[in-house]
Amino acid sequence: MQKKTYESIAQPFQPSVPYVMNAMKAFIVGGLICLFAQLLMDAYRFFFSMEGEQAVRWVNGTLMVAAALFTPSGFYRKMTQFSGAGALVPMTSLANIWTSSALEYRKEGLSEHVFHVGGSIVVTAVVATYIASLFL
Repeated sequence: MQKKTYESIAQPFQPSVPYVMNAMKAFIVGGLICLFAQLLMDAYRFFFSMEGEQAVRWVNGTLMVAAALFTPSGFYRKMTQFSGAGALVPMTSLANIWTSSALEYRKEGLSEHVFHVGGSIVVTAVVATYIASLFL
């Protein structure tokens, strides 16, 4: 069978991809993560009288710990399946990757495989940041 003939026969049976709905889900979930981070920052500033940079560090740490705690329960996986990039783009996904690697290889030793996947992401981020800093 010719490739074009096969494609014309198979085309009606291909599922359509809901691009607009996927974009809306990613936007809403990513926005909710950012809203939660902003509320945390305001709470740290108000209740603990933290300055800007110190509050940012605490918010980052809190979000990373929350993502690491959500990973074993499967909540983070369900959230990423629902929202796609909305939950994968924020830095919380890095904690999810590290925790997932640790849970997957826990019988072989936690420290050996924790950075198996996440290490390449960190290296890529450092190199990209360095290259961007050359032009700014």
